[in-house]
Amino acid sequence: MKDHVFKQYDIRGKIGSEIDLDQVYDLGCAIAFYLKQQSPSVQRIVVGMDGRDHSPIIKKHLCSALVDSGLDVVFLGLCPSPLLYFSFTCFDVDAGLMITASHNPAEYNGIKIRLGDHSIWGTQIQEIKKCFYEKNRIEAFEKGEYCEKSVTDVYINWMVANFKHLKGLDLKILFDCGNAVAGIVMPKLIEKMGWKNTKVLFAEIDGSYPNHEADPTVEENMADAKKVLLQEGFDLAIGFDGDADRMAPLTKTGELVPGDKLMGVFSKYASINRRNFKVVYDIKCSSALSIYLSRLGIKSDVAPSGHSLIKNKMKEIGAHFGGELSCHFFFNDRYFGYDDGIYAMMRLLEILHSTHKSLDLLLEEFPKMICSKEFRIECLEEQKQKIVDDVTGAFAIREDVELLLIDGIKANCNYGSGLLRASNTQSVICLRFESVSQEGLEKVKNDFVNCIKPYFEESFLTKNIEI
Repeated sequence: MKDHVFKQYDIRGKIGSEIDLDQVYDLGCAIAFYLKQQSPSVQRIVVGMDGRDHSPIIKKHLCSALVDSGLDVVFLGLCPSPLLYFSFTCFDVDAGLMITASHNPAEYNGIKIRLGDHSIWGTQIQEIKKCFYEKNRIEAFEKGEYCEKSVTDVYINWMVANFKHLKGLDLKILFDCGNAVAGIVMPKLIEKMGWKNTKVLFAEIDGSYPNHEADPTVEENMADAKKVLLQEGFDLAIGFDGDADRMAPLTKTGELVPGDKLMGVFSKYASINRRNFKVVYDIKCSSALSIYLSRLGIKSDVAPSGHSLIKNKMKEIGAHFGGELSCHFFFNDRYFGYDDGIYAMMRLLEILHSTHKSLDLLLEEFPKMICSKEFRIECLEEQKQKIVDDVTGAFAIREDVELLLIDGIKANCNYGSGLLRASNTQSVICLRFESVSQEGLEKVKNDFVNCIKPYFEESFLTKNIEI
C-alpha cells in the first residue's frame, strides 16, 4: 500500500500499483481499530460499494476484517454514496464505509469513511495510516454479525414523498448515468415520478466505464449527452459522477453549467422567504458568485475546497447551503446536509417547474465574467506543494497583487484573478483564471504559466492550458 493513497478526504489509489488488494483485509482491521479507538461504543457499520470491477473483492476483504474485529456489518450492495449517508436515517448504525473512487478513472478505487454524522478526513486519515503500518487490530472475543439490506426503495420513496409536486413533470429531460451507480436509482425514480418525457443514457452498471469517465463536470464526458440533447430537443440533460454525489447539467443550448453558477440559482430560490440565509462556497468559485449573492442580500463566506472543509465552515457560520465549483452541493435547507447529486437534481427541477423558465434564462442574471475551465495538470505527488509555494513567493513580491492563501494561492489584480492549488485527491495541480475581458484572462493565465514553467515542458503547458 503506497503512502499517498491515504489522502485528505479518503483512502484512494490505483488498484495494483498503489493499492494492493491482498492488503485490504489489514486495512479493514486498521479502520476497525481506529473507529473503536475514537468511539468505544461503535458496533454497527454500514458498507456500500460503487460499480467498479474491483469493488466486490474490496468489499469481501473489508467486511471480513470488520466482522473478525467483532463489529456488525450491514451491507447495502451496489449504491450511490448518498444512499449510504441516507441509511443513517434508516438504521441504527455507528459508522459507514463507502467503497468508491468517485469520479476517478476505472483503474482507481478507495474507501470513504464516516463516523456518526462526521466524515473522517485530514489528520484522522493519517491516524488510520499509522494504525495500518503498525498492524493495530482489535482482539475480538467473538465475531460480529453480517447482514445485507437495501435502502434504495426507501430512498426513492422519500424523494417521491418530498417532491410530490414534480410528479408527472412535463419537462423533456435527458439523464446520463455514466455506467455508474446512479443507474441503480434513476430508472426507478423516473417511473415512480411518472416522468414520461425522459431518456436515460448508460444506466447499465459497468465498472470499466466503456462510454466515458463518470465525471459530468468535464465537457468531453458529456459529449454523448450533448449530441442527443441537441438532436432530440431536450429541455436539459443531467449527468452524474461515479458515486452520484454530484450532478452537472447541460442547458437546452448545450452549455455545461459549472457549480458556481448553479450555486447562484440554488441560493436565490432557496432563500426566498428565508431571513438571514447564509451560503458557503469554495475558493475555486468565480468572484461573480460573491457579487451575485451580495446583490440578492445573501450572506456568504469562502472556504478551502473539499467537502469536509465546506461542511465545517457551514457549521461554523450556521449556513443553510454550501457548494463547490466541482458540483458538490450541501443542502441543510430541507435535507440532511451531505452532498447528493440526485437530491440536487430534484431541487433544480423544482426551480425550473416553479419558475416556468429554462435554465438558460435563469443563468442570464448571473454577473458576466469570463472564466476559464479548471485546468488539472498532472505532476509528481511530492512536487505539488512545492509548486504552490514557489508561485506564492513569486506573486508575494508584486505590489499590484492581493493574495488569498486559504487553499493554495488566489491572486487578484486589476485585470483579473487566478487560482493555483494542489489537488487533495490526485497528483495534479489545479488552475483557474477569470477576468472581465479576454485580454485580461490571457494576461492572468500567462502570469501563472510563467511561474510554473520550471516544472514542465513549455509545449506541454501550451497544449494543456488553452483558453
